Amino acid sequence: MKMGRNEERFYPILLKYLRQKGYLTEGYKDYGKTKFEFTRVGGKTQADVVGVKDIGRMYSHEIEIVAVEVKDREQVRVKYITQALGYSTFAHRCYLAMPTKYKDEYINYARQMGVGLLEIDKNEVTEVLTAELKNPNETMLAWFLRRSLKLVKCILCGSIIYKFQAKRIKRVNIFGKEKHLYVCPECYSMFENIK
Repeated sequence: MKMGRNEERFYPILLKYLRQKGYLTEGYKDYGKTKFEFTRVGGKTQADVVGVKDIGRMYSHEIEIVAVEVKDREQVRVKYITQALGYSTFAHRCYLAMPTKYKDEYINYARQMGVGLLEIDKNEVTEVLTAELKNPNETMLAWFLRRSLKLVKCILCGSIIYKFQAKRIKRVNIFGKEKHLYVCPECYSMFENIK
């Protein structure tokens, strides 16, 4: 039986799987008017499915981004694993998800690359190999959060918030470049009261 190439049919299954693992899988655009799922996000480096989780302790705002490359194919290819690895510029964990059993040679290659493997069987997802924790580029991470997921980090407290909720502050630095900074509503109101 030849499989179709309709990977989108697996997106809801993977989104549900990530939500069960505690990841945020949807956001808001159009200033909070429109809800959207974190699928096919990222522009040129477009991940099929993405999740964001707060992994910080009580006094830290550390997050983890998971990016999943989905393939609707019968056979695994090295290039699929490499494509998933490419998400490490903005994601902490990168996965390949397919509706197939992974052969040992591909499991070993994925392990060497630090890419996790997810097996999709009907409506179930099984983690065959846990993704290695990557260290994404901070600039790319912030860009991906803001542009693709519509999330920003408060420059004062460090919390991650929806972009439409944040107060944007424009500043020109000593080099004459305009910079955009975001402040969460709580921090903004705290400083408003100081005036």
